[in-house]
Amino acid sequence: MNPVLARLAALDAAEFGTGLSSQNARACWSTALACADLADNRRPLPGTRPRAVAIIASANVFTAPLEWAYQLASRGVHVVLKAASAQRASAAAIGRIEGVEVQHWRGGDLAAEAAALSRVDAAIVFGASSTIDAIRARARCHIIGLGPMFGVSFWTGDGGALARDAALYDGRGCMSPAAVVGPSIDLDALSRAMSAEEERLPRGRVSPEEASEIRRLAFLAQATGAWREGPGWAVARLPLSRLQPRGLPRVLCVYEGDHNEIIDALAPWRHQVGTVAGPVPGDYPQARRCDPGAMQVPPGSRSFHDGINVMEALWRRSS
Repeated sequence: MNPVLARLAALDAAEFGTGLSSQNARACWSTALACADLADNRRPLPGTRPRAVAIIASANVFTAPLEWAYQLASRGVHVVLKAASAQRASAAAIGRIEGVEVQHWRGGDLAAEAAALSRVDAAIVFGASSTIDAIRARARCHIIGLGPMFGVSFWTGDGGALARDAALYDGRGCMSPAAVVGPSIDLDALSRAMSAEEERLPRGRVSPEEASEIRRLAFLAQATGAWREGPGWAVARLPLSRLQPRGLPRVLCVYEGDHNEIIDALAPWRHQVGTVAGPVPGDYPQARRCDPGAMQVPPGSRSFHDGINVMEALWRRSS
């Protein structure tokens, strides 16, 4: 591992206060570092290197800024990392990378935001579409928005792989399986796998709002399909007509249908699908395709995130 990342690997992510269990926080941190280590920071990029880039992070995935901060700093770009208030400790850890400056300001502090963005050539913004649009309207620098996407996985019979995808970050990440599709899904096998993964990486804190949504989903699944539940996990089988992205912690929503039915059900969400695991039918222009079990482990060597070639976009914008 690169020495820069090896120093971060020596930190205990259980102390970051992410809301995840200690086991899960450590697993997410070590996985993200291993993925970042795959980046080829000597690969030529067309255009001109930006002087400085801001990264405005959201709260749901504490490692999200890591790969971009590491790649940019490794190429001599000064990084201004605006941390989510809930992820101050993990941001401080990323701030140990030479060339990364961590700042904090409240979402409504427009003066602090403007001061930070006036110092950079571009900004990578994570968050809701409304947040990205508002920052883009205010900022004078180029904005690369990485907004609300979700993952779809095809049932290949490997419940363990699906459960691993649902376990990291407790399934809150935009790369987690918000929908599982296939012609016939074995709920018993999937339930056993979810239970086993809960023992390995226990679920962390669940907010009152999330708990309420889980109860609401349970009523819907019991009325229209099937509901399986155990300590720290749940599986809901719903009709394809009810397909809707849900990022609830350790809850898998499965939908059964044939090839064309799956395409039709996902059609309204086609441009919001960011990660596809297995042979999900249909064309999703912004999606990264991978095997089940690899949804939440994007290699730092990949070119695109949500259909955007992030590094090349930054270099071209600065040319």
